[in-house]
Amino acid sequence: MLKSVWGGYRSRLILVGALALAALAVVAIMALLPAYAAIKVEERSREKQSSLPERPDPNPQAEAERKDLMRAQALLARAAPVISATSSPTEIIKAALALRPQGVTAGKINFVAGDSGSVTITGNSAGREGINLYREALSKEKYFRSVSVPVGALVGSEGGGFTITLTGSF
Repeated sequence: MLKSVWGGYRSRLILVGALALAALAVVAIMALLPAYAAIKVEERSREKQSSLPERPDPNPQAEAERKDLMRAQALLARAAPVISATSSPTEIIKAALALRPQGVTAGKINFVAGDSGSVTITGNSAGREGINLYREALSKEKYFRSVSVPVGALVGSEGGGFTITLTGSF
């Protein structure tokens, strides 16, 4: 009698397990169905595109001219800030470097043109007095609206290194 009861429980357990696995299989199929549909749609669109005859460009010279025009537009976009500057970048940089006092060297110069343009000069000085003299000389120059130097450079905490930012309409 006990064997027949345990046999009934075992049968029920197998039946419930089989039903659970079948339900899990249905959920997995439903989860994968959108991906399968997307793949089929992509395959059909590729088939349609490959079945269309390709039209060769009737004028290969037109394609070459189009490429030249795109390259010229890219070059103009890069050169526009320098070309449209109200004053020459070399003139402004030359003026800024000419005002350097003895013992001050410029290592890197960054120029940004425009109405609110800027020139950033990074360099070294033998002492903080040189940086302060340079700042004062630049402040008197007509090209620059403002001259800013980090306080750390003026008090000497940066070991002689400095960064001066000049703004103006370049």
